[in-house]
Amino acid sequence: MTAKSDKPARTAAGDAVADALEALLPVHTAVTFEALADATATAAERLLHAPYAFLYCEADDGRLERRVPASDVRRRSQHRAIGAFGAHVIAAAIDPSEAPAIAAALDGESPVATAAGQLFQGLTSTERANAAQQELGITSTAIVPLVSAGERVGALILLLAREPRIEPTRLFAAHVARAVAGLRQALAEVDQPVSGIAHSVFDARKLESDLQKELARADRYKHQVSIAVIEATNLRLLYEQFGRTLTDALLGRLGAALARDARDVDLIGTYKDSGYTMILTEATAEGAATAATRLLRTAQDVARDERAPGLELHLACGWATYPIDGKATDTLFAAAVRRMYEAAA
Repeated sequence: MTAKSDKPARTAAGDAVADALEALLPVHTAVTFEALADATATAAERLLHAPYAFLYCEADDGRLERRVPASDVRRRSQHRAIGAFGAHVIAAAIDPSEAPAIAAALDGESPVATAAGQLFQGLTSTERANAAQQELGITSTAIVPLVSAGERVGALILLLAREPRIEPTRLFAAHVARAVAGLRQALAEVDQPVSGIAHSVFDARKLESDLQKELARADRYKHQVSIAVIEATNLRLLYEQFGRTLTDALLGRLGAALARDARDVDLIGTYKDSGYTMILTEATAEGAATAATRLLRTAQDVARDERAPGLELHLACGWATYPIDGKATDTLFAAAVRRMYEAAA
């Protein structure tokens, strides 16, 4: 006697839907274009039998700009295809006016599948393109426009292991196009609050010049002056994982928060492209220690981007006071950095 199972029976159609949803989820949740290029290539391989898929976004001048995938696996795979066709064919930027088949597909806003020699006409010889197609073991190539809400946002170049199915390819492109448009909007919103920072945050050279003036004034009038240094210690890792756009936007919001928290007499500037320095005018050592604690608390409140899980600045803060910790800018910075590392240890 066979026991009945409580699990619902699986069907081929149900499995296909589940596979499609699983493959497309990373496309719609990508927080950088590098991650989106990676997710798109993976989904295209699973759903369209395209072992090589290249995401291009349309620039303001109409050129197509290729996005590099985030993972080493996808980058190596794409480098193989780029090597076979040539870097001038699957280029970092493609001018559609130089490639008639690509231009026609973009103008018609419909996928076009054909032999590589035809698709890349104008970019390379038919013989080289067809030889590359044979070398990679692909059946055909395709250019797929990406259109969202009536606006063309880019295109996919697919190198296919099977003959393409136009309707699934069209639906796949609609998902990717929506993801491209949504990510562009999200990144524009991220950048928006940072636009005014230049008015309140000086560059490092300007800050050092101002610090030298403050030290001379402190020496003349026999009072103290302090600095506080806040640095993001994991910035390189965040650049690798999330890209520069999101990470720099978060670092910019940090600078804006510190500028708002500063006293009117304080000055703030960048520190090694990974943090900020603040001149605490006429602050004693005790006052500098208190200010550093307050500034670090302010910084930690804005150190995380909730829209990108894992995107969080790891911060350390140190301070130094003239003339107790040194009488020159370099010795003051050395003392502040020493305290910063001691606090982080």
